[in-house]
Amino acid sequence: MVKNKVVLKERDAWSDLANFIGEMVAKYAEAMDLDNLQDPDRYLLVKRIKQLHVEFYKSKNIEKFRNTKISIERKVAA
Repeated sequence: MVKNKVVLKERDAWSDLANFIGEMVAKYAEAMDLDNLQDPDRYLLVKRIKQLHVEFYKSKNIEKFRNTKISIERKVAA
């Protein structure tokens, strides 16, 4: 005798939706070439490096602009 065995006999809308999504993924997985997608860890790392690069050069360019502005003002005042 097996105790605590639960068997779902009725299907609800959620299980139908899950089944539909599973079938669509299975149907189009080959066409979408899901096996050859880029590694998400590498993609996120490259994205973060680009973000840091932009932030670094933005601050360098702001400082360069400030120095240029000051030297132009000194030339005008002289």
